[in-house]
Amino acid sequence: MDSDTRVILCGGLALFTGILLGTGLGLLMAPQTGRRTRRQIKNYLYDTGDRMNDFADETKDRMSEFVDKGKRFVEDCI
Repeated sequence: MDSDTRVILCGGLALFTGILLGTGLGLLMAPQTGRRTRRQIKNYLYDTGDRMNDFADETKDRMSEFVDKGKRFVEDCI
């Protein structure tokens, strides 16, 4: 890995870390109760989990279609 690539990767990692830390500190210092903040985080995580499950299901369906098309293509070639 050359020096330029290493600098870009380190900068990206530093940016990502800063975003995470800033978000965490913002949540901790928000002017609302801790109970409400925890409920919002829980709801966000549940929603994100649901979206990830939907994405996984959609990806699985698309891959199945892709594999089926590939099988049909190979059968037609033989």
